[in-house]
Amino acid sequence: MKSLASLIRLHKWRLEEKRRALASLQGLRADLTRQAVELEAEVGREQQTAKAGEGGWTYAGYARAVIQRRENIQRSIAEVEKRIELARDEVNAAWRETRKYELAEERNQIRERAELARVERLELDEIALTQNRLKQSQG
Repeated sequence: MKSLASLIRLHKWRLEEKRRALASLQGLRADLTRQAVELEAEVGREQQTAKAGEGGWTYAGYARAVIQRRENIQRSIAEVEKRIELARDEVNAAWRETRKYELAEERNQIRERAELARVERLELDEIALTQNRLKQSQG
């Protein structure tokens, strides 16, 4: 069944596209998490610098900016998490759809093999009957 094989290829392609999109979102989440970690490290360095008396007067403005950046990163991470969940649902749905067609193809192949075996049995039975008739007519 060529049409079923084409449907399987199409659904596998769609599944891979959805998996790539999910991987991209997971990469984005990892990048945002890395940015958050780097921001915290930067804050630690700035605090040490401010404690040492170097530019302590500018730390308040820096802290406000860091708080805003931290909030933005956390908001972005939360949004990406939601998108990841949706993408996972899409991947699961695409996998189920692909699997449905693969199972149909497997059932078709089983039916075809059973039919071939049945035809072969009939042919062998016919050969055996013919040989039996020949023996009986000669004997």
